[in-house]
Amino acid sequence: MAYAAHSKGEHFYASSIMAPDRGESHAMSYRFTLQADASRICDHFGVTQLLAYVQSDRDYVPTGSVSAICLKGGQRVLDEFRWGLLPYWAKTAVQTDGRSLLNNKSFGYMLKRQRCVVPCSAYYKVVPAERRNRAPYAVMLHEGEQPLAMAGVYDVRISPQGEELRSCTILSVPSSAPGFEEDVPMLLGPKQMEAWLSPAFMDAEEVRDLVETIAERQPKPQLRALPQAAKDEGESIYPFPAY
Repeated sequence: MAYAAHSKGEHFYASSIMAPDRGESHAMSYRFTLQADASRICDHFGVTQLLAYVQSDRDYVPTGSVSAICLKGGQRVLDEFRWGLLPYWAKTAVQTDGRSLLNNKSFGYMLKRQRCVVPCSAYYKVVPAERRNRAPYAVMLHEGEQPLAMAGVYDVRISPQGEELRSCTILSVPSSAPGFEEDVPMLLGPKQMEAWLSPAFMDAEEVRDLVETIAERQPKPQLRALPQAAKDEGESIYPFPAY
């Protein structure tokens, strides 16, 4: 069953819950929504070239397609990527601890030269009933707020058929919310986003300092309860913060 974020009054809220893909190996199932059209995203993120179709008020799920902003030829481009790095057997395929990548040679090139920003309006984890320890929550964004910027890295491979395969992963950091131990997306403020997309940061030590600085300056999550009607199929959803 799918959930969708809708506007009601001055807030966005989640109306129901999406069951995790039974084929996923992740203990937690990641989801996010985007309530912004292409024009708004391009204006807010300074995108100069649109290569992906953007559908407003859409839910995004692991291994599906997502829109992400990256640099191509010195321009900010909004392109389409598979959410989950290929090959997807790695636990880090969908979401990856940002700081652990600093010592991971496999991700070194991507961190230095293939960083991206994934826009979203709200981000969730779907939790199996046996692991639930609180009521369902979701972040509520006032209408008119700008989309959030999640830090990511991407990869491009060529298939045996000669097709370009683009995939990405979202970086994460430990949550600062008391009693909430799950990782949360690495969110970027305006200045952090400029640095994240800047080609000036390609030296390994500069990238290390950048990641550590962003990880240390994350906003504190604000958990807001969903209505009782949002419960479904014995699962709960947990929010991640607006910037």
